[in-house]
Amino acid sequence: MLIDWDSILAYNTIKIVRIRDKRLGILHLCFIVIIVLYVVVYSAIYKKGYLSTEEPVGSIRTSLWSPNTFKANQVYCKNNTEPYPYKKLECVYYDDALVGYPIGDDVGFTASSRMKISEQKSNCSLTDPTCKFYTNSSVNVYLADIESFTVLIDHTMYAPLSQIQFNGDDLSGYILDQNGNEIQINETVNVIGIEGRPDVLELGKILEFGGIDLDGPSMINSSNSIRYDGCVLFVFIEYSNTFSYDLNKIKYVYSIKKVDDTGYDIPEAIILDNPNSRLYYKRHAIRLIFIQTGLIGSFNFQSLLLTLVSGLGLLTVSTLIVDQLAIRFLPQRKSYSSFKFQTTESFKMKKRIVNDDGEDKLYHNIETL
Repeated sequence: MLIDWDSILAYNTIKIVRIRDKRLGILHLCFIVIIVLYVVVYSAIYKKGYLSTEEPVGSIRTSLWSPNTFKANQVYCKNNTEPYPYKKLECVYYDDALVGYPIGDDVGFTASSRMKISEQKSNCSLTDPTCKFYTNSSVNVYLADIESFTVLIDHTMYAPLSQIQFNGDDLSGYILDQNGNEIQINETVNVIGIEGRPDVLELGKILEFGGIDLDGPSMINSSNSIRYDGCVLFVFIEYSNTFSYDLNKIKYVYSIKKVDDTGYDIPEAIILDNPNSRLYYKRHAIRLIFIQTGLIGSFNFQSLLLTLVSGLGLLTVSTLIVDQLAIRFLPQRKSYSSFKFQTTESFKMKKRIVNDDGEDKLYHNIETL
């Protein structure tokens, strides 16, 4: 049996058939309208598919200020006779130079809430690898009224691709409250998001927005307070110019999230009159870690083109669906299929002649004429 290569290697080409059936026409028209609305209105306009977005980078500088007047005799202090569900300690009133440690941290900020202060000495030469310090005496203290300390946050952002750069003072800003609402603060002490003014927040406000109560149970030991063991919070600063259609408007939003199941402590050693005598501070603290993130957008023709081209694929799918309905499911499917698909005869063995009327004819066996 000879192989019919014409059938095996047949070429399929597109044939345009106009099917006069309002059911198919209405369905196809609905698909087109929906796709145009999705691609143009939703993807290109509402979702801003014409933008090329990038995540900005930046820097942060923080400063800690002690209050002008401390609130004395707090409930957690040893000399206070009011009931307190956790261990009371002696309270000390340190200024910002002693509360903030380490100094010069450009990605975070630490404020001590409790310290264990140990006086340590060594009676041997520090050149001896077996030489160790031993503790003469130690005391545990709370750093009182830490919530009244204020934190200045000076931040800048830069988007390398779009060359957009701003300082936080030049932008409108917000902070998310515990209900997830964006709010601005313009008070005597606390200021957030006011153009021309630096962001300043009391440490107690920061803890409140992060859902932290220093006199609540510790996240690592429920028999202690958070004030006793310390805590860690992420402070996200999210920049955006895609919230409106004016790309020149840029805002930032603070959101504060606590890190569950963790405390925070950091050691500090201070050499006294000689290297064999030192004060050893074990600080339990509130640790703030700043993370700058967000999306900065700029117009990009290629992004717009990709958004629009994606609609062509959807149009192809919609046409395929209507075609399948026409040739497989409708009562007239056999008629529609016969119009849509047409198979030609094989022209390989045919010869061309002209009959008596001057018409071109193709015959397999011209000798039979």
